[in-house]
Amino acid sequence: MVQVVKSYFYKFTRSSAIALLVLILAGVFVGDDFLVACLSAYLLSFLFVASNFAVVANVDLDDHRRFYRIFFISIGVRFLFIIGALILVLGVIKFHQIFFTVSFIISYIFHSISEIIFLNKILETDI
Repeated sequence: MVQVVKSYFYKFTRSSAIALLVLILAGVFVGDDFLVACLSAYLLSFLFVASNFAVVANVDLDDHRRFYRIFFISIGVRFLFIIGALILVLGVIKFHQIFFTVSFIISYIFHSISEIIFLNKILETDI
């Protein structure tokens, strides 16, 4: 099962890398402030969403009740870490905060949708 999760994690990382290249190309034309803020937000959202693959890889998918409990607890913990990280980043680092916040929301939605698609495929292959 861990091998299947690793396979989908690599696919998730590959799709995220392609989106990152598009973001970098867009940032080159817009400016340095935009690029730094957007890259920081993108990498932060990738880090939080990608961490959930480690949780899925270490959970027995046959026990559905336990899987859902651990999965939803991990989402709650991830949400708390995200709020803390956003407060820390917006309070400490001085770059364009609007670009960072909007980029973080967009990239987090992108990564979450990708995660849901890949997790659905993982759960389908488990049946």
